[in-house]
Amino acid sequence: MFGKAFTFYRQLDAMDCGPSCLRMVAAHYGRQYSLQFLRERSYIDREGVSLRGIAEAAEQIGFTTVAVKMPFDSDDPEAAALTHAPLPAIVHWKQRHFVVVYRFRKKHVWIADPAKGLLKLSQREFLDGWQSDGEEGIALLLEPTPEFYAEEGEQIKRTSWRHLFGYLRPYRQLVWQLLIGLIVGGVLQLLFPFLTQAVVDIGIENQDLHFIWLILLAQLMLFLGQTSVQFIQSWILLHIGTRVNISLISDFLRKLMRLPIAFFDTKMIGDLLQRIGDQRRIEQLLTTSSLSVLFSAFNLVLFGFVLGWYHRGILLIFVVASLLYLGWIFLFLRRRAVVDHQRFEQLAENQRALIELIYGMQEIKLQNSERRHRWQWTHIQARLFRANVRSLRLSQYQDAGAQFFSQLKDILITFVAASAVIRGEMTLGMLLAVQFIVGQLNAPLSQLINFIRT
Repeated sequence: MFGKAFTFYRQLDAMDCGPSCLRMVAAHYGRQYSLQFLRERSYIDREGVSLRGIAEAAEQIGFTTVAVKMPFDSDDPEAAALTHAPLPAIVHWKQRHFVVVYRFRKKHVWIADPAKGLLKLSQREFLDGWQSDGEEGIALLLEPTPEFYAEEGEQIKRTSWRHLFGYLRPYRQLVWQLLIGLIVGGVLQLLFPFLTQAVVDIGIENQDLHFIWLILLAQLMLFLGQTSVQFIQSWILLHIGTRVNISLISDFLRKLMRLPIAFFDTKMIGDLLQRIGDQRRIEQLLTTSSLSVLFSAFNLVLFGFVLGWYHRGILLIFVVASLLYLGWIFLFLRRRAVVDHQRFEQLAENQRALIELIYGMQEIKLQNSERRHRWQWTHIQARLFRANVRSLRLSQYQDAGAQFFSQLKDILITFVAASAVIRGEMTLGMLLAVQFIVGQLNAPLSQLINFIRT
């Protein structure tokens, strides 16, 4: 049981924690259900879902359930305690949330929080979030029955990349123009290190001012050509991005308008606005981000070959240092995802609170509860500040290590290249060309890493 990874599903809306927990438990026992399927059976509304609603949904798909209030541990193995209960179990968390407990070991508890991810907590941290009266907490224990395994589960239709890239199909010609522009821009950029080398090794060494002027004029022409290509790419991206964004939001609104009125009784306005914001992120992924990654990968391969042609040892240093750089970034990736989601959650809660505050102002004034609602908003700002502090602290650790490996790489490359010039293995022009190439390699590497981080 402990050997296999626990299947995790993130909640999509603020009130989806209960159905998301049940979805994870069902997946643990080998049955897949969509979040919407479980929502409909959990009696969810704008206030969320109750433990009874989760239990009824669980029993409809074949679980036997028991909701109990119990201590965490007991010396009596026959006594009711969470450590003696069958896992995974759904527990009430911080009086306003549900999480899944799926493992105990020594003094640690593993939980699946649909809002944050898979978390390993100390026993003290878990008890602070679970116990409602200082000694006991509420849990929903679930065990599958033969009826559960008799059901086939639900056939879940997953959105594929092919479906998303279908939004780009009407603009195939523009996309091809962008790709051609990327290749032309990369080739033009590739000529700069050779021109730089020629200025130093031929023009300066031979004191040929006319040759230097000729090379500088060529660099100017290449720069103008490269700038023109970038301008054209920006206009094409603007046209594609705007049209794709309109198509995405239009499809979303069309599907939203087809839904029954009961659907809107269970949704917060902030959640729907967040979904519209997600369409913008999808549009950026399909246009700007995907093309930027493609261009970065193309430049890495192209300039990597050129760097290897100049000096294989320098290429080896770059590759090893870049792998260390990537390894350091990936070391923080999971923690970064958790912290970012916590921050986005607080931002969404802040947006929901402001919208509800403005729309409910008449009722607030009638009930004379201005101060209470203002304090609630202030508490949200405090939680948002703490989330920003955690995000900044993690970013500083991540960036400090990444900058260390990046600077170490540049210093080692400069030392090796300068040593090669002293030994006569490289010319001064080649040294400058290598420095230019390393700079061109650093930029796409940073773009790829930023894409991974976001």
